[in-house]
Formats: sequence, structure tokens, C-alpha cells
Amino acid sequence: MENSVQPPESVAPWIERNALIEESAATRVREWWVRAQHVYPVNTQKAWRSDWKVFLEFCQPRGLSPLPIKSEDAAAFVSHCREAGKKPATVRRYLSTVAVAHRVAKLLNPIQDEAVTLELRRLDQERSVRQRQAKALGWEQIKRFLETAGESLPAARECALVCVAYDTMARRSELIALDVDDIEVLPDGTGRALIRKSKTDPAGEGNTAYLSRTTIRHLNEWLKAVEITEGAIFRRIIGRGTAKDLPSGRGRIGGRLSVDGVAQAFKRVAEWIGIPVDEVAQVSGHSIRVGATQDLLALNIDLASVMQAGRWKTNRMPMRYGENVLAARGGMAKAASMQQRNAGDFNLINFENS
Repeated sequence: MENSVQPPESVAPWIERNALIEESAATRVREWWVRAQHVYPVNTQKAWRSDWKVFLEFCQPRGLSPLPIKSEDAAAFVSHCREAGKKPATVRRYLSTVAVAHRVAKLLNPIQDEAVTLELRRLDQERSVRQRQAKALGWEQIKRFLETAGESLPAARECALVCVAYDTMARRSELIALDVDDIEVLPDGTGRALIRKSKTDPAGEGNTAYLSRTTIRHLNEWLKAVEITEGAIFRRIIGRGTAKDLPSGRGRIGGRLSVDGVAQAFKRVAEWIGIPVDEVAQVSGHSIRVGATQDLLALNIDLASVMQAGRWKTNRMPMRYGENVLAARGGMAKAASMQQRNAGDFNLINFENS
């Protein structure tokens, strides 16, 4: 029974009780957490917990105080991550979590120290800062899946899921948060989806996304097959499922789909349409968002409209997702065409063997 009550000296769940943490700092973090745990997304809390665990695994064997951490010890943590082969983006995420803990504890932020900055620069110099982009799943791949998916309950859900994901360019958390009441079907057969809260809209002002007739049709087929009339649209399927029109298929629907469930569904779609195994491994919950961005840019949709569709505040990510498309349409590509530098016969060159 003693362990059933959280001890008063404990802090945020992702910062466990630790004798090396200053009591005053722990108190401030505890007071902050009472308010913050109802505000920050579950995924953010999960990331904090994961990052802090990595940080503690560095501090504890060395007898270092994690809160506050000395700037030279924070620099040593970066050096440790570099030697462990961590990517720059990952290390910066760790440091961001450490900075949050110090900020709410009203302690000086050690991450801003020059020693840490220099170690980060060294990390950037030794390892590429470029992150691997998720394998894109665009409309060509989605259409292929829709045409071959079959009549099972999983197929019905996946068809609806990929169509909604494509039209709305929704993030995983936005997809699984959709309820039946968030969908509005218009007289012309198209629809609208209300994205109540997103990464760039933490206050929950909401955004409206477009749904095509194709998407409305597949969405209706899924909801009708499992008799969902309220609550979560995308849910877990218990067991393998059966044909959509068989009564035995009913009652095999679980709770709301998880964010990991979305990524797994996209991987299954990629496998189904015959994408090579090594490329399937690169499919993630962002794959359709990437593919939709590339499709829009390839269709010469202006960047402002792409940003609006994907609910981006800046053009950094859509530019990153669509860099290959944009390169083919950029100034030098246009110049090459005008100067006829792409004229003549073409023979494929294998640079790997040349």
C-alpha cells in the first residue's frame, strides 16, 4: 500500500525521485507538472520520459547531478552521445528536454553554455545533420492499393485511413483523434474534416481539411461495415477480421487506433503493393504526408496552398519534403531546358560501378 501513493517529494513522472536532484528544484518541477500534464500532448510527455531516461543513464553511473547539471557535464553528455553514434537531431532533442527541466525548475540553462555549443558543432562536423526522410506514399501508391485491397475489414479500414491521411495531410495524432462528428459530407459528395488540435495548433482553435468523393466513399464503407455511428473513426481490429459483408466480422472492433497503429498500417499498405522490403522499412506515419506534399508540388500547386493544406506555419518542412520535385523545377533545370543541355540521346550511367 505504501507504493500506491506518490511520495510528496516526487517530481514529474519522467523525472523520477533522485537524491542528486536539488529539493528546491524538485518542488518547482512538481508544481509545474500539476498544471502542465493536462496541457502537453501525450507524445510530448512520452518523448520527455524517453529523453530523460537516456540523460539519467549518463549521469547516474558518474555520480552527476542531473538537475542542475553543470555545463561541463552537459558538454560531456554531448561528447558521449557523439561517441555512441547518435545523430545530431537526436542529441538536440535530448538537450531540449534537459533545458525544459532546468527552465521549469528556475535554474540556469546549461545548454546555452559555450562548451555545449562547441561540442554540438563538433558533432555536426563529424556526423551529417541531414535526417533520413520517410519513404513517400503518394496518390499513385494509394490508388494501387485501393484497386487491389480486397473486401476484408482490415482492407476497408486501411482504404479509408490512407484516403483520409492523403486528403487531410494529417499527422498520426490528428488521424487517430478524428471522430464521426468531425466529418461533414457536402451536397456535392465531397466533405470536410475538422482537425480539432494539431502540433501547430496546441490551443485547439481547429482547422478544416478537404475530403474528396473517393475518400468519403471509402470512409462510408468502413463506418458502415463496422457499424460505427459515433466516437473514434479509426479503431483497432481484433484478430484478422473477415469479409466486410459477413455478420461474423462484427464485434471484432477495439478501441481507438494508436499512433503506432497508423505507422504499422502504412507499412502493411506498402508491403501489399509490392514496395521492396528495404523501402518498406523506411515507411512511417509521415509517409503519406510526405507523398501528398510531393504530389502537390509536382502538380505546380503554389507553396502557400501546400502549407495551408498541411497546416505548416513555415515553409521549412514542405520544402524539405519536396526538395527533389523542386530541384527538377528550379532555376538550373529551367536553364538546362532553355539551353538545350538535356537534348540528345540518353544512356543510363551507373555511378556506383563507374
